[in-house]
Amino acid sequence: MTQVNLRLANFYIPASLKCVLLFLPWQIFAEREVQGKVRSFHPKHHWSLSSFLEHLEAQPTLRMLVLVNKDELRVLKKELRSCFPESLKVHGAVLNVCQGNTFHQEILVDSWPSFQVVIARLQREKVPSERNYFTQSCAVFYKDLDAYEKLVKDSDAIDWKQEFLLQGLQDGVYQTSQNLAAAKHFSAKLVTRTQVFVVQKPLNLSSSTPMSGSELKLSSLNTTHAALLNETWSVGGNEQSLCYLTRLIDCFPSSCLLDAGGCPISWVLLDQFGCLTHAYTMPAHRGKGYIQLVIAALGRKLQSLNYPVYGDVLENNTSMQRALQCLEANFTSCFLSYDLHTPISLL
Repeated sequence: MTQVNLRLANFYIPASLKCVLLFLPWQIFAEREVQGKVRSFHPKHHWSLSSFLEHLEAQPTLRMLVLVNKDELRVLKKELRSCFPESLKVHGAVLNVCQGNTFHQEILVDSWPSFQVVIARLQREKVPSERNYFTQSCAVFYKDLDAYEKLVKDSDAIDWKQEFLLQGLQDGVYQTSQNLAAAKHFSAKLVTRTQVFVVQKPLNLSSSTPMSGSELKLSSLNTTHAALLNETWSVGGNEQSLCYLTRLIDCFPSSCLLDAGGCPISWVLLDQFGCLTHAYTMPAHRGKGYIQLVIAALGRKLQSLNYPVYGDVLENNTSMQRALQCLEANFTSCFLSYDLHTPISLL
């Protein structure tokens, strides 16, 4: 018998089954959700029939499937590669899951093996109790916009109970957020919109700008550097961003240039979607090509793991664009939208 390798992201009880429930001693049952498994019923509470059926009606009418088998993830990875650059974000999440899943993500599809929508999100059982939309980011790729809109509206693929950041390289992701926000009692705000670049050629450190001085050392970041990175990050500066940056450093490859005292002066990280992020050089050390050096160093690590080397940059960040041109980066026609969703009750 073929093993079932998909698990339900939620479980829908059809109307026909609700009728059967009328003949059960259902008063002794209460629904308990077991994360990652079909919902089961256990003796716990006494519910009225009307409240029980109302609860059933409130459940999502669509379900998504979580891919948990490496063979299926490899098939999905190959399919997503054929959809670059729009699928880069979810593809990066698939790679990270296959590399040990240290960030505890999960990959959802609307159907399998044929699919129209892919969503990468944090595993529900790993969702922190405190607000942190950096960690609570979701990445989306769709082949059919109508399928995506219906899925976001009628399933629990997106957790509409808390603040989260939605990332996508297709215009429909942002438009869908705007259209659904009011109905979900949410505020949807476009935080940034950045142009996506891809470095396709093999990166050679010898072709990058050499370090001017033997006191500089090419290395990797460690978690003791997180405070400095948090202070210099344009969207950071708080406890949530500090926690997030610490996790990125702990979970994924990074590259930095250290001064004689062991302090980073230029660096770049990788996020949970396999995307270069927070590429930065301290002001006193700019104009020396150090950012190209650290990006090239991290890029080589990624290429050895068969990761695409990609990231995003603000349209008005001309200095970073020039640095990327030195690395022969290809600026795609895709723009990455970061959409912050906040429950109106929290505003």
